[in-house]
Amino acid sequence: MAADAILVISNKAAPVSFLARDGTEIFFYAPLIGILVAVAFLAPQNGIAWFGRIERAFAHLSRNSTRTVVTIGLVSLLVVVSLTGIAGVPVPKVDDEFSYLLAADTFAHGRLTNPTHRMWMHFETFHTIQQPTYASRYPAGQGLILALGQILGHPVIGVWLSAAFACAAICWMLMAWLPARWAIIGALLAVVHPEILFWSQRYWGGSLTLAGGALALGGFRRLLDGRDSELRPRVRDAALMSLGMSILILCRPYEGGVLIFILTAGLLIASFVRNKKSQALAIVRVVWPITLGLVITIAWMGYYNWRVTDNPFRMPQQVYVATYNAAPVFLWQTQPTTPVYRHKQMQDFHMGWELRQYTKQQNFIGLISGALERFSRLLRSTFRVWPMLLAFLAIPWALKDKWTRAALFIWILFTLALLQVTWTFFHYAAPAFALFFVVAVQSLRHLRVWHWHGKPVGLFLARGCVILSILSLPHTFWSVAQQNRYPRRSQIESKLRREGGKHLVVVHYAPEINNPVEWVYNAADIDNSQIVWARELDATQNRELLNYFKDRRAWMLQVNNRGTHLVPYPSSSNL
Repeated sequence: MAADAILVISNKAAPVSFLARDGTEIFFYAPLIGILVAVAFLAPQNGIAWFGRIERAFAHLSRNSTRTVVTIGLVSLLVVVSLTGIAGVPVPKVDDEFSYLLAADTFAHGRLTNPTHRMWMHFETFHTIQQPTYASRYPAGQGLILALGQILGHPVIGVWLSAAFACAAICWMLMAWLPARWAIIGALLAVVHPEILFWSQRYWGGSLTLAGGALALGGFRRLLDGRDSELRPRVRDAALMSLGMSILILCRPYEGGVLIFILTAGLLIASFVRNKKSQALAIVRVVWPITLGLVITIAWMGYYNWRVTDNPFRMPQQVYVATYNAAPVFLWQTQPTTPVYRHKQMQDFHMGWELRQYTKQQNFIGLISGALERFSRLLRSTFRVWPMLLAFLAIPWALKDKWTRAALFIWILFTLALLQVTWTFFHYAAPAFALFFVVAVQSLRHLRVWHWHGKPVGLFLARGCVILSILSLPHTFWSVAQQNRYPRRSQIESKLRREGGKHLVVVHYAPEINNPVEWVYNAADIDNSQIVWARELDATQNRELLNYFKDRRAWMLQVNNRGTHLVPYPSSSNL
């Protein structure tokens, strides 16, 4: 899904054929799965001693929960750093990534937002607001973790840390839903899951939201199992659940809010069936920690909104939607008044791909078709660990467990709410993604005990599913490396930085070009940036821009259907 989303958004958006999207994965996994099934039926006794030693090692590790969680986090960090070492440091390619990096740059310089630039109409771009301040449209959570990375040396460090945090949080969550040694299996599946690895090499988020959801779900499961005699763990678990909820609010307020509502409702329902003494203890040791964390988070978010939009109850996202969106965020909302666009490129996107996704779902047939299409994309990305499809053959038996049914029920409710959004990408589903590993591991457990004519076929298949999932890493590494090839904008920036000095790049889009890749993105402090990207406007406005940046070498980037060409900006006599 990560690869699909990059194709869709960056191309605004040409359809991707089945073979172009899944061909390499089918050719990679199909023979391996076929061999696994054949060996499982013909020689299921192979490797029993070797697998037994690994399982005993996992059992030994699981005796200390803190050590287990830390180990999983370190393994994940090692994997994602190695992935970057092989594929190269990721460069932003999708519009959203530049917006998140703007937020990171702003926070890293000790500011919550930036003043509107005098030449702001030249700098208008996707997912960024220019009025009343210059800032990213997105909530602050992802920008904050990227800012931490930027302070430590590069924003990608923040992406690495968030991926490791997510896998460690999933491990902690699974230890509440599953036996400890099986929680390790689930956490390792998270470490190698292709979507999580793609998120670990992109700046638009997913991992931090996943971590927040895992903490909330892990706390939820522990609090439901709490006993009156276990007072201290309940406070700790409530605090970690509150931390997860806060992360969800700061990263994805709607999707995170949906999960928070579901879990809170579950806790309230559970509290009513307990005796009055238990209810009083729950208020002291559960309600207050969660409430305190949420109040602090919401208050800070209100302050952030006030600094960015001059209104504590108006998010930057709402300002951007009101300024640029031609279609509403939710399918049940009415279409807004068409905004006034100053740039053809932004009009083409918002009045083109964005509006089409909304209008085609405004009748019954279109609504059902669109919902099924988006749901199928979510499922495909969720089940991206293809060998695990064998494990899900045992899901009818896994669902006999009430907690597996509860996990699936929460995921279904969450997904129904998610499908209310006009556009759906997989990182939107990150808050509840950790539940996949609950159901997957429970299915593995039931597959493991299946025998065929007295042979331990299920045991071999279960072990093989995990091994093949881990062996999928080379293919995932290759897929990520392919996405990092030939980023033209990054190449131009590198060339200009090597030349030294300060530069102004004025982007000229040919009139006949439709839905081009966007080029105009800037850092938080535009005036002090080595390279400034600006849109070409009329002659008078261009002259004002050149005069304002007269200390810079001016370039023109010509963007047309044949490609891009960077040339010295024409002399003022030609303006």
